[in-house]
Amino acid sequence: MALPDSPSPRVARGFALPAILVVVGALLILAVGALLVVGIERNTSRAFSDRERANLAARAGLEDVKGILAKEAANDDFIILHGPEIKDPKAKKDPAPYLYLARGSGGGEDVSYRYVPLFSAEKLPPTPTAGSPLETPQGEELVGSKPKAMTTLPWFEPASVSWIPIRNQSGKQVARYAFWLEDMQGKIDGKVAGNANGPNGLPPRSGFPDPPGKPVNVDSPTLSSIAIHVLDPEAPEEPVASEDGVPSLTERIISARPAMLSPDSIIGATAILEPTPGEPALPRNEDTGMLVGPTAAALEREVSPVNETYLEQPVVPYAPGISAEVTGKPKLNLNKLLSANRSSAVDEMAAWIEAAMPDFSERKGGFPTSFDYVKTLAAGALDYADADSDPTVSPGSYVGIDAYPVLSEIVLHIDFLGAKKVKGRNVLSWRFKLFAELWNMTNKDTSGDARLSYEVNLLPETIGASAESLPFDDPALLDDRTQSIHKLDKIDGVYFTKSQPVALRPDEYKFYEFATVDYTIDYVPELKADGSPKIQTFDLREPEEGARGITLKWNNQPVQRIEGIVRDSFGVENFETTKARKAAKAAIPGHSYGPYGIFINNMGDPRIAHYLRTTRLGENAYPENISPGRRNIRRGSIYDKDKTKGKYTHYGRVLPSEWPDGGHDSPTGAWTPVSNNAILPTDAKSWPAPPTPLAENAPQRISNLGRFYSATELGHIYDPVLWKPAYADLKDSPGSGKEDTETLIREKFPKMPDERNSWPEVSLNSTPSSDYGGGNTLRIGRPEHPMFDKPGKRASQLLDLFHAGRATSENADEREGELVEIKGNININTAGKNALRAMTAGLLRQDPELRRVTSWDHEPASTGLFRPKTTPIKLGSPTISLVADQIAETLMLRRPFSSASEMVAALNTDKVAVFGNREIYADYKDIQWSDAAAEELFSRVYDASTVRSRNFRIWVIGQALAGTEEAPEVLAETRRTFTIFADPGARNDDGTINTANFRVRTTYENDF
Repeated sequence: MALPDSPSPRVARGFALPAILVVVGALLILAVGALLVVGIERNTSRAFSDRERANLAARAGLEDVKGILAKEAANDDFIILHGPEIKDPKAKKDPAPYLYLARGSGGGEDVSYRYVPLFSAEKLPPTPTAGSPLETPQGEELVGSKPKAMTTLPWFEPASVSWIPIRNQSGKQVARYAFWLEDMQGKIDGKVAGNANGPNGLPPRSGFPDPPGKPVNVDSPTLSSIAIHVLDPEAPEEPVASEDGVPSLTERIISARPAMLSPDSIIGATAILEPTPGEPALPRNEDTGMLVGPTAAALEREVSPVNETYLEQPVVPYAPGISAEVTGKPKLNLNKLLSANRSSAVDEMAAWIEAAMPDFSERKGGFPTSFDYVKTLAAGALDYADADSDPTVSPGSYVGIDAYPVLSEIVLHIDFLGAKKVKGRNVLSWRFKLFAELWNMTNKDTSGDARLSYEVNLLPETIGASAESLPFDDPALLDDRTQSIHKLDKIDGVYFTKSQPVALRPDEYKFYEFATVDYTIDYVPELKADGSPKIQTFDLREPEEGARGITLKWNNQPVQRIEGIVRDSFGVENFETTKARKAAKAAIPGHSYGPYGIFINNMGDPRIAHYLRTTRLGENAYPENISPGRRNIRRGSIYDKDKTKGKYTHYGRVLPSEWPDGGHDSPTGAWTPVSNNAILPTDAKSWPAPPTPLAENAPQRISNLGRFYSATELGHIYDPVLWKPAYADLKDSPGSGKEDTETLIREKFPKMPDERNSWPEVSLNSTPSSDYGGGNTLRIGRPEHPMFDKPGKRASQLLDLFHAGRATSENADEREGELVEIKGNININTAGKNALRAMTAGLLRQDPELRRVTSWDHEPASTGLFRPKTTPIKLGSPTISLVADQIAETLMLRRPFSSASEMVAALNTDKVAVFGNREIYADYKDIQWSDAAAEELFSRVYDASTVRSRNFRIWVIGQALAGTEEAPEVLAETRRTFTIFADPGARNDDGTINTANFRVRTTYENDF
């Protein structure tokens, strides 16, 4: 970009025209122009010569822009943004935005950006210091004191730009040009947006159970899901089939695509606004410059039908919190990792995260030191997307969450048959049965083989003159067929049950009997005077320090480990040698921990039980407090006795709607608690079957489609979140958060505070804990936990490290390759409000069970629901006000973004997050939704977005001049628009741009 006379500031600042490439190009144009002038002056009029000189000046402006892009855009890390132009309250039109190309450097807390104006300027933006935020320079400060007011688009005020002089060999100014760039990639691509693939030609979006990034069919590009129908201000929230046969806006745009040949052809192609008979042009509002029809106005302003498609190598952005070690390097392809050796893929994925975000692992809180937190997340990510239900496991290091069941409740049923004499032996006869309720927490059917470890450190007190008793799992008993009969298998010194075939529907609980062990244990009785055995009493006991645990294996892979179970002596005291008796010991993984009376009461998420290693799992009263086939409603001694209005005794049930992420509570069906220890948990007569479970209610979302469609799917990964629960302060309440946020109020029954109805997030008051956790997935598309809401710790920044390849391709090599396809992606840094709304609008599809809580008072027990009262709702982003507009306005307020992942942290004017936040839904603050629904709108925008642009339109004025520099005489003027495409061309084998193939191509030009 040529600058006025000055001590060569362009070279000092190092941006503008490359000294060799573009200046030589400009001189070539002038040289050719000089020859033309000579010929023209000999053969034609001077006016024609002046006109040609003006044309050449305009071409020099085009070459100037091409030179800037050739130097700065032959890479995949630049950003295109425009300035925060402030509209004069008295002005009817919007200020013309100034575009900039930004390049980043550094990393961590020392990221910095360099800005290149994409308009003719007199001076350059100041160089920011390291660590300064991405901020758009003020264009008015760069164009000097005598700018040119260039009229461009009719709805913008004239753009103020600088004249760039062109001088002859004597240094005299003979021509000049000025230019202003319009970002065509900040518009909706009319050739891609919208689809009519649904019933009656309606445009569907992917819904449950498919991930939001999955195309509606294999032939549809991902961006076809953009809700282009909302450009019609009268369109309903969801498009409906036309009743009068008039094509919808979406149908008109799709059918008109062959006629979309030029940047301004959208109106004519769609015939959305017919010209008034006898009038030369389509009518415009004289004040605003917009077409009078609101739909036509939105189409003209927000749609570009000429954007070129291209391939891009996703690279790690120069963003705060991302280490300089990886910024600018290619992101890792999730599908390539998925196809690799699994353990190697886990290692590579975890190492990449730790190198990129060294502080990320601080999220682990009280995660056991013997396990690897980041590798656990990596294993969960790969298990989420792979095509099988077998977990990714490295014993003692990590285990992923796949479509396999987990331990929901454990019951050890004890049948004492009394003292007997067998073949001259005095024996005590026992029958132990091990039961486990398995819960398929996922939305997928699951089937496979399960087996449990048989670990029972219960032992009778010494009876009579016998030697000290042995625990019931002692090899001296289990290896001795004269003292025990069973079908257990000894594996690495631990006894396991035989494999049990298991088949569970999504979100289904089911009890299974895993083992029966019969004991005939020798003992030496005390004798009466007549020589007969005395009636003796004894207790069963299990020392807390020696408490055994239990391991669940799925298809012979260890998937869950309960480190220890405290089996209190209550209920197994005062056995009599001559009297048969039945008893049972039960426990709920993820719920109450520690000895009776001093429980640590958790939220009941059995996934977390694998990582609670320091405190033993406590007991659950049997049979009063078990609820087979249900969400562990402790009716007998807790739930029914909780007389508080909202049922705040939180450990009386397992309700995912109360977990930090929220979720849905399945109907459980009515049943009457029983008190007969003889009843087994598999007795269908005592516990009638609950209603059929719904996949939509499953707390754990699994894809198992064999591939990732979007990196945003990482938001479904289970995050253990081992932090002591601590609420944030209530709104408008002072304090540290401890007084009104005590999670476990020490009353007779620990409960939630009356002002609360769910477990807290990881607030700023939370501390690491080895006793609490669960109920969370990674937050990618909704507000982050306050403790982690800072660069380098946000889960959403995983999007800066990974991508999912070419989402619409069925070719595995492309899915796993280095490149993604930019086809209709909209630049969120430059998009208008209507374009941003179209990326967002539409009902949520990822959660068919969306509900609103009408009352936190639980349903009556007679209904068999045992949960808060709810009603179904439809929720989304209506087209004119509410959510879509809030998101669009917030993005415009908070941009520029160095990465699309930063959108998730954008706050509106009330400092409230707009993505995945219940607070932005008027009248719907008590929403029950899954994490998939909460994150759906962000996924839509993220997958349709970019922060780069390669499609532009240049508005350039060229003038032929006479006179002096202070008082130039304009001899001729040319006004041209050039639609250009910064084409990356054929790339190198590693996906990087080959500069020899990079071209800035002119695809369309016209006068204006």
